[in-house]
Amino acid sequence: MKKLDTVIEFYGETCPHCISMRPVVAQLEKEMGVEITKLEVWAHPDNEAKMKEYEEAISEACGGFAAVPSFVNTETGQALCGAHDPEDIKTLIEGSDCKGSVCKPHTKLTEKKS
Repeated sequence: MKKLDTVIEFYGETCPHCISMRPVVAQLEKEMGVEITKLEVWAHPDNEAKMKEYEEAISEACGGFAAVPSFVNTETGQALCGAHDPEDIKTLIEGSDCKGSVCKPHTKLTEKKS
């Protein structure tokens, strides 16, 4: 299984929404042949500090505050907050435009004009 270095799931060990996402993430990892980086933030200060690095994107996705579960694509700067279906997470992984307000908008590189 290929490790996805650009996608991080931040979660809390006993968070009910995080627990509900475990089978969804496992299904997606199996289907795509990838492994998402998972960082527990409630009992691990280093992981909490890592989450703070992406606080702006996560807060925007969460409606003004950083919460778990959160998913971040570190390449695109997009984030998802809360429980999602596999398609939303797949969209985030692929760096595609997110739908609605579930992802942080990102700036695409503009083509050079000749």
